[in-house]
Amino acid sequence: MNTRLITFFITLPFGVSLQNLAAEDSGAASPAFIRRLVREAEASHPSVQAAAARSQAAASAIGAIRLWEDPQLGLGTLFASNVNRQGNGDISVGIDQMLPRRGLYRAEKSRALAEQQAQQAMQKQTANELGLMVAQAALELALADEVIRLQAENVAWLETIVKTAEERAKNPDATGTETLRLESELSVKKQTLASARRQRTQFATTLNLLLGRPADATWSALSLPPKAQDHASATALKVRLERDNPQLAALRHQTEAAQAESTAAREKRKPAFSVGLQVNTYSQGTLQDTMAMLNFKMTLPWFNRAAYKSDIARADKLHEAAQSDLAAQQRLLYSQLSAFITEARNGQQLVNAYVSEVIPKSEKTVETLQNAWISSKATLLEVLDARRALLEAHMEHERALAAWQVALQNLAALTGGFTQTTHP
Repeated sequence: MNTRLITFFITLPFGVSLQNLAAEDSGAASPAFIRRLVREAEASHPSVQAAAARSQAAASAIGAIRLWEDPQLGLGTLFASNVNRQGNGDISVGIDQMLPRRGLYRAEKSRALAEQQAQQAMQKQTANELGLMVAQAALELALADEVIRLQAENVAWLETIVKTAEERAKNPDATGTETLRLESELSVKKQTLASARRQRTQFATTLNLLLGRPADATWSALSLPPKAQDHASATALKVRLERDNPQLAALRHQTEAAQAESTAAREKRKPAFSVGLQVNTYSQGTLQDTMAMLNFKMTLPWFNRAAYKSDIARADKLHEAAQSDLAAQQRLLYSQLSAFITEARNGQQLVNAYVSEVIPKSEKTVETLQNAWISSKATLLEVLDARRALLEAHMEHERALAAWQVALQNLAALTGGFTQTTHP
């Protein structure tokens, strides 16, 4: 009896690694795969389209800055006696032109250009954030598929063990408690598997909505890459963060715009000059009755000195605030950079530990105990506990691998890695 049961047991897939049961046609959520999804999302997502429209509006605003103001044309007539009309002219035509304020023009041009560059950087930031959401959603879906594969194999293992227990129960000295216990365990694990599949549907819906696909569009099973690429050094990442992070770029351009606004406020308190030509003529006279007068005018800004001073103070404080916002964001991003580097290193070490130590030893333990159970040298509880530990080790390995991947995606987002396909 025992020899027949041992032979039957050994032919079952007890020693097969849980990871090796992934479907051959399953796609890995590799960096290249994620990049394709990000490009798809950027092409249709409303947030990217809205950011692009704001960037285009800011570009149009540059052309709206005028060096020359519109000239003013004036027409008039004189109501007086014939003598006065003949002497002063009864028809008046005048034209006035404000002279260019080149300092103010340059300041406003610089402000508009800086605002356009800030909008371009914000457009990249929008795409960057969308890319990170897509990457996280894809990795969540891949992790869900890995968990489902693990749990499905565990259910298949339990189903096989139930059959083995039923064979053992045919022994006159055996009891039916093992079969009942296994059937109870199998029922719980089937419910856990069904719950994981429902959760997987929710992850797929989230990813579909990000990509602009129908919410119920189906996905073939995904898998996590067996290992992640190592990240660059902390020094190199910090340099890339300073150079390529779109949030910092936007804040720098906003600081430049605030500086230009401060310069414009100072230019506005300077006098403005204009020239004009006025021609008076008598409607019933000849050219000899025509008079021309050249006018030169200037504003007197000293009357509103307090208002201009307040405007300058406001612009200076806004510039100071923009500088502080930039410094605060740099500190925040440096902190996030350090945290994600730590997460990536921890995930890498944890994955290596599970692959080299935990999982091989857990598999050996399960194999040893299940053979001992067949020969009645170990209890069913010991086998189940060992199998649960193996399943948990595989699942923790997948979670650690996913966390490692997510940390690397966060590092890519901090260094502008999802802005490569975005063009202002």
